[in-house]
Amino acid sequence: MRKILWITALIVTLSACQNDTKQQPKEEAGKAQKTKAATPDFDHKAYKMKGMIIAKNTFKVFKSNIQAVASKEGLPGVVNFCHDNAKKLADSLGKVHNVVIKRTSHKLRNGKNEPDPGSKAVLEDYLKLQENHTSMEPVVKKGADGYVHFYAPIKLKKECLKCHGTPGKEIPEGIYKLIKTKYPNDEATGFKEGDLRGIWDIKFLDMADK
Repeated sequence: MRKILWITALIVTLSACQNDTKQQPKEEAGKAQKTKAATPDFDHKAYKMKGMIIAKNTFKVFKSNIQAVASKEGLPGVVNFCHDNAKKLADSLGKVHNVVIKRTSHKLRNGKNEPDPGSKAVLEDYLKLQENHTSMEPVVKKGADGYVHFYAPIKLKKECLKCHGTPGKEIPEGIYKLIKTKYPNDEATGFKEGDLRGIWDIKFLDMADK
């Protein structure tokens, strides 16, 4: 009888050890998953810094070109320059930094710059912040396309009212007619200084889930 009891106890002990062995990998796997989930799959801070530098440099290049054209050809030259060269300039700067540089808005001038779902969501968030008079900060996130995107607000400066203010007021009638000739479906007017004109959408090509 004692021998039977001893054998039974041994079997129970061995079964318990085997169950512990099976549970241990599951517990370790669970811990590994939690650790992986807690660790970002890319460096938000680094991409934010890169995005801010690229956006700042791109704005400086655009501004210097526009000022040079304005000094020689006036506002008509600026309208023509933006129509003919804005995308080319953004594309060439994007190749230098291995990114895709896009400017988009909730009130488009060029229909080709329509926001994708990711940009549209960021625009909507910024517009809510503007309504509440809350500061807008750059955003870095992984897009549905698998790429890391940097988003930042573009605030309208006073000198930009000549092309984006109110027609007949800040925008001279002749310039507005030229704008409508270049962009028949233009919606990018009626802004005030400091308004959200649109956003930067900078897509980094060096990292993607493909």
